[in-house]
Amino acid sequence: MGKSKTKNSKTYDSNVLQALFLKYAVSKYYIRQCINGSVNTTKADEIKKDYITMKKAVENTISGFLDTK
Repeated sequence: MGKSKTKNSKTYDSNVLQALFLKYAVSKYYIRQCINGSVNTTKADEIKKDYITMKKAVENTISGFLDTK
C-alpha cells in the first residue's frame, strides 16, 4: 500500500494576508499561525479578528459585484 496524502492544507486570502502584514509588521507565517489558533496572545486575537472582518468584506464585495450582472 502506498501512502496517500491525508493532511489538508488551509488556504488564506493572499491580499488580506498582505494587508495584515503591512498593518502589524509581523511575518506572514506568524499571521497564518494566529489565524489557525497556534498562537495565543492578545495581538494574535486582534490579527484573527481583523482577518475575519477583512475576509467577509472581500466576499461581500465580490458577491455584490456578481449580483449586479
